[in-house]
Amino acid sequence: MYILAIETTGPLGSVAITDGAGNCSLKISGEEMNHLKDLMPMAQQLMDEWKLAKSDLSAVAASIGPGSFTGIRIGVSTARAVAQALNLPAISVPTLDMFKQRCDGMSLIVPIFNARRGQVYGGVFDEAGDDILQSGPYLLTEVFEAVEAHLEDVRSEMPCGMLQAASVKFYGDGVDAYAQELADFKEKMLKLEGCRVLNAPKDERYQDAGMTARAAVKKYRNGELISADQLLPDYMRVTEAEQKLKDGSLARERAAKMARFKAR
Repeated sequence: MYILAIETTGPLGSVAITDGAGNCSLKISGEEMNHLKDLMPMAQQLMDEWKLAKSDLSAVAASIGPGSFTGIRIGVSTARAVAQALNLPAISVPTLDMFKQRCDGMSLIVPIFNARRGQVYGGVFDEAGDDILQSGPYLLTEVFEAVEAHLEDVRSEMPCGMLQAASVKFYGDGVDAYAQELADFKEKMLKLEGCRVLNAPKDERYQDAGMTARAAVKKYRNGELISADQLLPDYMRVTEAEQKLKDGSLARERAAKMARFKAR
């Protein structure tokens, strides 16, 4: 088994190859938002390093979002094109769920991607990787509330009423975008004795194709394969342009611009 995995939902695109036996090689773009230019050269470099022919590949996996709308489109369309050209099955990997790989049996895992204006794409996963708050679009405050409510429930079940070395780890670019809000939340959570709220270190904070590849191996073994045509992006919400088109404001904006232009 050899799976080619593509991840483009964040600023740095990446590509990985895995053999499903624990071996995985990763290449990450050196420039932000350079997905279109870098993806296929990085994939070819990995193929050459592994001495693989295109016919050796078993499937193509893509991190489908949420994240950067443009990045998601590029990554998914590239994976579809490769799968179609090589007549390979595709594997769809939800991006937030990839962070369940970080579960260590002791910490709550909370990935948050910046969706601006106090909003995030996020989820809250327990020590075993089960959903406390299912992946989706939320206000950041809703994510905080889910974490706090869960920890309060856990504390109430403790004989001494105190958490025992519980920790919460935040991942994703939302950690950077909402640094002050996270600092305030950490301060608030000091009331729960025994609980630590942490920002994941930068070298493991963000999504990459290695995570996509590992998730894809599990899906491959479970038979969760789809056709290239079935590989679709998951934006989790419509783009601003699509929303404007839907509610008619895009047409009104264009009409207003034309009126201003004609008035010159």
